[in-house]
Amino acid sequence: MRGVREQIRLLARLPWHVRIEGPSGSGKNVAARLLHVLSNRARGPFVICSLAMLPDGIAMEELMGHRRGAYTGAIEDRSGAFERAHSGTLFLNEIGTASAETQRTLLQLIDEGSFHRLGEARVRSVDVRIAFATNEDLEARVAGGSFREDLYHRLGMLVVRMPALAEHLGDIPELTDSLLSRKSREAGVSVAPLTTGDMRRLMAYAWPGNVRQLDRAMEHYVAFGRLPDTIDRAARPSDWRVQVDEVLKRCAGNKAAAARLLGVSRKLLYEELRRREA
Repeated sequence: MRGVREQIRLLARLPWHVRIEGPSGSGKNVAARLLHVLSNRARGPFVICSLAMLPDGIAMEELMGHRRGAYTGAIEDRSGAFERAHSGTLFLNEIGTASAETQRTLLQLIDEGSFHRLGEARVRSVDVRIAFATNEDLEARVAGGSFREDLYHRLGMLVVRMPALAEHLGDIPELTDSLLSRKSREAGVSVAPLTTGDMRRLMAYAWPGNVRQLDRAMEHYVAFGRLPDTIDRAARPSDWRVQVDEVLKRCAGNKAAAARLLGVSRKLLYEELRRREA
């Protein structure tokens, strides 16, 4: 991860857009924020806009904003993500899920650097650097026709790859130390340090939910003084489906409860169940 940080430090000095790739929960949001903090835009705003499954009209409004009276329910002027990020960094998360209409809007915004709010004639100009994240293969989506090739090239070729936690298990001691310190401060409690046995279990686990799952595991440790039962030395990627089935059975099919016990987000659990149905 020091190598990843050094790469981010190098790219932060440059004015161009950056793509952050990696599996869900690997820390793409953290990487984007670090890119901003280390750049000459650090005094400007850092704005997050998630494009995951946003309908066309909503996505366009999120990006460009609207004028009061633009549609029923628009009772006041509202700035969009590009305007709020002026002179700073705009983090477009899950860009691989953007619809065709949203992609067209993004292409126009990037090409022209100007836009008008929905229902407004006034043209507004912005100076924004984009960090965009995806856990999908954008090249494959371009080849398949579901992602615009011209937008793909406008977003540039500067890439930071966030590895899965299973690829850098040696960072777990530092990560857990940092996470436990922050979680104990947030909770206003002191916690006992992890034992050698705890650390062995953490280092042996497969971490399908990546750093986000480790973060939730540290919350569990702060709350109960022990690691979640699912952090098992024998757990490996091939055992993940068995583990999910066992926890779902214990929770009588309650997915939200199962996700909490597994230490992963509900989204990741739903993705796993959808993959089985495909």
